Amino acid sequence: MSVRVFGLDFKGVNLSDLLEVNDEFKFIVTVNSEFIVTAHSDSRFMNLINSNYSTFDGQIPFFFAKLITRKNIEKISGSDLIYDILNVSKSNKKKVFLLGDNEESNKLAVRRAREHFGSDCYGFSPPHESYPFSNKLNESILNEIKKVQPYYLFVAFGAKKQEFWIEDNKDKLEKCGVKFVVGCGGSISFLAESINRAPTFIQKIGLEGVYRFIQEPKFFRLKRIAKSFLFFKYIGK
Repeated sequence: MSVRVFGLDFKGVNLSDLLEVNDEFKFIVTVNSEFIVTAHSDSRFMNLINSNYSTFDGQIPFFFAKLITRKNIEKISGSDLIYDILNVSKSNKKKVFLLGDNEESNKLAVRRAREHFGSDCYGFSPPHESYPFSNKLNESILNEIKKVQPYYLFVAFGAKKQEFWIEDNKDKLEKCGVKFVVGCGGSISFLAESINRAPTFIQKIGLEGVYRFIQEPKFFRLKRIAKSFLFFKYIGK
C-alpha cells in the first residue's frame, strides 16, 4: 500500500511490509516535517522520496496523514526502526552494519547491539568530508561494508547527505550484499546512549526536535526547528 499526501508519495506505510525479507533492495527514507519542506525546494530530494520506501517519521506529519488519508498507516521513525531491525536480525541471523556518527558512538552502538540485542552487528565511522566524498573515502567506506556483507545498513551522515550518498551508491551497496538501507540521522547515538532520546510523551506531541535542541543548543538545530513549521504550507497538497 502507498499513499500520496503533502505532495509526496509514501510507500513505507506498514512496518510488516518493510521488514519482510526478500530479494528486493529497499531504501527507506524516514520523512519528517523538515524533509517535506526540503523536498518542495529540491527536486532531486523530492524524487528520492517518491521513488523509494518513504515512511512517516515525525508525529505531526503522521497525525495529518492519518487524518487526510483515513488509511491504516503507521509511524516509522529511524530511531524506532533501528531497534526493530536489531531484534529481527537476531532471529533471522542476518548481519547489521552501522555507518557513520563519531567513532566513539559507533563503537558503543555496535557493542550494545551485540550485547543487549544479540545482533551480529558491525560498524565504521569514516572521517568527516563534505559531500560528494572523494573517491578514496568512498572506496574505503564501501570496502568496509564489503568485508562484512551485511543485509541491513544504517547510514548516519545527516540529512540530506546520507540519503544522497545511499542513492548514489545503491548498485555498489547491493553488490556488497546490502538489501535494506536507511538514513538514520541520530539513531546510532541513541543506540549508543551517548544522546538521550526524548521521552515518549514528548515524541507524541511532536517536540522531539525541541528536546534535542535543549540537549544540544546549536544554531543549526534552531534553524531546523524553524524550517519544520513551514510544513503546514503543504498539508493540502
